This record gives sequence, C-alpha cells and structure tokens, in this order.
Amino acid sequence: MLGVHSQRVHQRIRQGSLAAEKIGNQWAMERDELRRLKHHAGPGRPLSAKSAWDLLAVAAGDEASSGLSPSARSRARSRLRNLLVHGSSADLEEAAAHIVKALRNRAERALFAASPRDLPDLREDNRVHLSGVSLHESGLSFGDVAEAYVSSDNLNALVDDYLLSPAPRSRANVILHVVPSDAANPLHEALDDAARSPLALAADLAEHDGLREKSQAIRCLADLDFRLVARAAGVVGASRD
Repeated sequence: MLGVHSQRVHQRIRQGSLAAEKIGNQWAMERDELRRLKHHAGPGRPLSAKSAWDLLAVAAGDEASSGLSPSARSRARSRLRNLLVHGSSADLEEAAAHIVKALRNRAERALFAASPRDLPDLREDNRVHLSGVSLHESGLSFGDVAEAYVSSDNLNALVDDYLLSPAPRSRANVILHVVPSDAANPLHEALDDAARSPLALAADLAEHDGLREKSQAIRCLADLDFRLVARAAGVVGASRD
C-alpha cells in the first residue's frame, strides 16, 4: 500500500515506531501512519548525528560553527543551501518530509503521556530546553503539550520525577528530543540555543502531523534563508517582517 514494502512495515511495528493493532492475523493501522512511513522511505538518506549537528551549527551562525573544521563547515554550508532550496521549491508535505528525513538523527524523538497538571512544572524544569510547539517563536505554543530537548543523562530522572509513560502519537502530550551527552559538540552543551535555532525549530515542527505545524516549519526555513542572505550582505538585524 502507498508503495511501502510490507517487510519495512513489519519492521517498524516490531520497533514500536509505527502504531498498529493486530486483528486476527493482520495488522490494522491509520492511513496517515503509512503515508508518514512512505515519506521516510523516500529517496535520500538521513544525515548522521554529527552531520546534522554540523548543519545546525552552521545555520546558527559563525560563532556556533567556529569549532568545525574548514571541510566540515564547507560540507554543512552546501547541505544547508540544498535544504533551503528544496524547502522553497517543493510542496508542503514533501518539503516537511525532506526536513524530517535530513535531520532525523539530530536527536531521538521520544513520546510520553503525563498528567496535564504536571506540564507547567515540566516546562520550568531546568533540565529541559523548550522547543517546537512549546516555543513562542513557533507561533503556535500549544498549552496542552510540552516539547523540549533533553540530554540523555537527564532522561531517566525526568521520566521518574514526572511519571512519564511511553505513549503513541495520538495520546502523547510530552515530546522529548533526546540528545546524547557529548562534550565535544558545543551545541550539545548549549541546548537552549540549539533548540531555539530556526533550523532546529523547523525540524521539530515538521515532525508534527498538522498542516499548521508543517506550514510554520517551512516559514522557519524561509526566515532562515532570508537571514543568511542578509548576513552575507552585511545587513545586521534584518527581518522579513
């Protein structure tokens, strides 16, 4: 169905990354889940974790990318240009899927259910770094969902402290982007800055199912493109708005 090989579907079900219910001898799932899988199985490969973070560093600016080697910086700039061109030329679903695939390995996306009463405290916890729909910059700011980046060192403690339980997409109200602890990567040590960067925000929003989130993801890419052009032209504090 939808050009997705059955072996790939069964593999994702076993991994728990594809929501499905077994009825008799067959698996039943939402059509949207299969459509999402088709996008993930499309042409092109995800960047490695290092390449994804190099891309985030270059998008964040000269200071963030100062620790990269000249060759790594050059590769990241080329990939960023390609990503921005694709984001401006493809249709909404295709552009969002391209962002998701390219930057998938920047973090592990973990979905949980929590008591709604605990969400305000979770958002204020200094171990989480708000991102995606929880950022004011997203233009969405859903009060019934908490989205954030966390270091892998803090994940288990957060799960215990807030009684987080793994949940499917349809029931999750906590979205954590889990980043391995890596002192060699300065962006890993400054997750607040990384989470608020336009490229990370675009990737976070593109991973959501709604058209509003995907539309905002593409706008983030357009804003980033404008800023980079303005930066190259020596215009300080430029904005499209």
